[in-house]
Amino acid sequence: MIFLTVGTQFPFDRLVEAVDCAVATGGLSEDVFAQVGQGGFRPSHMQWCETLKRDAFGECVSRARALIGHAGIGTIFAAIDARRPLLVMPRLSRYGEIVNDHQVSTARKFAEMGHVLMARDETEIPQCLRLLDSFVPRPRTPRPEGVVERVRDFLDEVSVQRQGRAGNKARGRLVRHG
Repeated sequence: MIFLTVGTQFPFDRLVEAVDCAVATGGLSEDVFAQVGQGGFRPSHMQWCETLKRDAFGECVSRARALIGHAGIGTIFAAIDARRPLLVMPRLSRYGEIVNDHQVSTARKFAEMGHVLMARDETEIPQCLRLLDSFVPRPRTPRPEGVVERVRDFLDEVSVQRQGRAGNKARGRLVRHG
C-alpha cells in the first residue's frame, strides 16, 4: 500500500488529483490510501479520508511500502524515521497552497541528501512514481552538535546586530545633543 498525505493545515488538491490520475491510468499498480485534507477535490480511484488522528497516521506510515506527500517537515521525518521511500511535491504559494514557498527549498535539500524523491510539479508525478518503486532512501544520521553550532552562530549574529544598533543609537544621541 502507498500512503498519500497532504498534512492538515492547507489543501493540496494538485497533488491529490495527480496521484488519483496516476491510479486511474495505471501509473500505480498497488492500492493507495490518501489523507486528502480539506481541499475541494475528492479522489475517485483510491480510498481516502479527510483527516487522520496521530495514531491512525502513524499506523498508515508503518503499514505503507512508500509514501507520497507535500514537503512538510513532519511528513519528511515520519518517512525517514519509518525508513519508507517518500515522494514529495512542494506546495506553492502562487496556487494558494501555502503562504510562502519554503517547501521548495526543504524538498530540494532533502532530495539532494538522498532522503526523498522530489517532483517539482504535478507533471513530474508519473515519472517519479516509476522511480519510487526502486528508490531506497539514504538513512539520516542526526548531528546534534551541528544544531548547537547553528544556534550559537545565530545568537552571535543577533548579538552583533544588537551591539551595532545600540552603537548607532548612542552616536545619534551624541550628534543631536553635541
